[in-house]
Amino acid sequence: MSTPIEALLSGILFALASWLPMNPEGEWVSSLVRSYHSFLVPAYLGVTFAVMFHYRERFSTLSLKAMRGTYEAELKYLFFATLFTVLIGFPLLECPIGITGKESAIVNILIGMLIVLLALNTPKKNPLKELDKKLPEQPSILDALSGGVLQGFALLEGVTRTGIVTLGLLLPGHSGRKALEWGFLISPAYFVLRLLQLGNWESSGSAWIPFLAFLSAFLTTLLLIPLLEKLAERWEKPFLIAFGLIAIAYALEVMM
Repeated sequence: MSTPIEALLSGILFALASWLPMNPEGEWVSSLVRSYHSFLVPAYLGVTFAVMFHYRERFSTLSLKAMRGTYEAELKYLFFATLFTVLIGFPLLECPIGITGKESAIVNILIGMLIVLLALNTPKKNPLKELDKKLPEQPSILDALSGGVLQGFALLEGVTRTGIVTLGLLLPGHSGRKALEWGFLISPAYFVLRLLQLGNWESSGSAWIPFLAFLSAFLTTLLLIPLLEKLAERWEKPFLIAFGLIAIAYALEVMM
């Protein structure tokens, strides 16, 4: 039977693995807590509600402006990124593509290496950056396409959502802070699809124990998102290097 301590630890670990370039459902993370997988649904709900709560003022402002007929660039970005996530991700729910743990680990290593390379050496000629600058709004439709499509592909088992979306938003030349922030903003679409993929869930014990997993994932997310954004803004280069190295180290741990 699951214990309250396991629920608390599961929520904390899940949130850390969700916002760092890792996979919250990976074997390495789940092996740290015995009943980890039994708390996936409340943990997913916890991180989803935390994102909505953290950005509540921005979401409400964008919605109010839309009701008045003003469609901000960020609202268009959210809409199209969510649309692209669903268009790519929903078919994967219906017809999942088999991918081994080793294959997903290789993908995550490549993601981490590219993030590190972008942090160490900004390309002088970047066609994506030049194209993005020509678009009239920021975030642009290119950012929505890049973030949404890659987030949809993150539904492939083992691929890090935060890592691949951050990479997709770094490629057009955006700062680490913007890449993280815009990636966090569109994450609820991914979480909802994952909840659909998990299917029906029933608590095997008292209802308040899974609630602890929800609460710990919620609170950890509220602390972690602003911390990551602040670190990316203040120390962008070392932060992105560390971010990429975490993805690589996690992937190597999975392969061993």
